[in-house]
Amino acid sequence: MKKIILTVIAVCGISFANAQESKVYLGVSVGVAFPGGDGSENLNSAGLNLGFLNFGYRFSESWGATLNLTSSGFAYKDIDGAALGVGVFSVGPMYTAKLGDKMSLDLKPQYAFSIAGKTKGLDEIDDATLKGSGIVLGSSLNFGISKGFKFSINLDYTTGKWKEIEFDGETESLDSNNKISSLVLGAGLRYNF
Repeated sequence: MKKIILTVIAVCGISFANAQESKVYLGVSVGVAFPGGDGSENLNSAGLNLGFLNFGYRFSESWGATLNLTSSGFAYKDIDGAALGVGVFSVGPMYTAKLGDKMSLDLKPQYAFSIAGKTKGLDEIDDATLKGSGIVLGSSLNFGISKGFKFSINLDYTTGKWKEIEFDGETESLDSNNKISSLVLGAGLRYNF
């Protein structure tokens, strides 16, 4: 009887170990970004978003941590050649829900400790640099046929506030009417190590 119980425990242990996804993934993404917040009425209704670094580490089958570096570009409506670039560097926990053998959903609330903006082509504040922080509510629907490569459909909402602006060699604090937000719908490719 003891041998049967030990065999069952061993088999179950192997099964659980194989069911867990890999501990580490590294990926990239591309998507469409929709701007919001103060001043967004001056921007085109959509821009391009690139996820340069999508990194995740799993502590268990369900819990982990994520680190992301993304950038969005938006053109101004009425000023030819003028644009705003926004980079977001964020980190936070990750919860993974398995939706079957080959599909999972990652929920990733993150603190965006660095939101940086850069203007180009604006006469009054050309080449201004904006700095702020905020939060990112991220999610990824992951699927694939191999253990290595996985595809993802991503939906991320970023909200925050610009805290300072630098132009002409001077830095000024910003107090009000400086809320920023964006909604990104994209697709990604990740490799599970």
